[in-house]
Amino acid sequence: MAKKSGTLSLYLIGMVLVVVGCFLPLVATKLFGGGTSAFRAITDGSGDLKVGSIFALGGAIAGIVFCFLSVKGKIPVKLLSLVVSIVGGLYVWISYMNGGKLLKGVVKFGLKISGSKPGLGLILIVIGWVIALVGWLQSRD
Repeated sequence: MAKKSGTLSLYLIGMVLVVVGCFLPLVATKLFGGGTSAFRAITDGSGDLKVGSIFALGGAIAGIVFCFLSVKGKIPVKLLSLVVSIVGGLYVWISYMNGGKLLKGVVKFGLKISGSKPGLGLILIVIGWVIALVGWLQSRD
């Protein structure tokens, strides 16, 4: 039982990092600031950026909620929440690529769009997705 609660915590930590990352600048013109956040894109943005940001943040929040709820069924709701969050982030990335090649790295994408470096928010979001995926793979619930 201790292993399962430890991995649950790992999933929860990853999803919390995604939510925190959505409130921090995604790209940085300075060391840690200067860019827009996913939350600002939801409140002030429009179109693809707003939809993708809602999916990314909403999926992460749903994942946190499902950590505390017991949902019976065959659908892995935690994995589904993580996938929705990742798809939202990828949707924003692809829409900003304007149909370009998807083989370009995330760092090159950030540089192309804003002329700046990836911000702390983007770094936390990607790290959170990886940690949450590892946590879910270890617990498989």
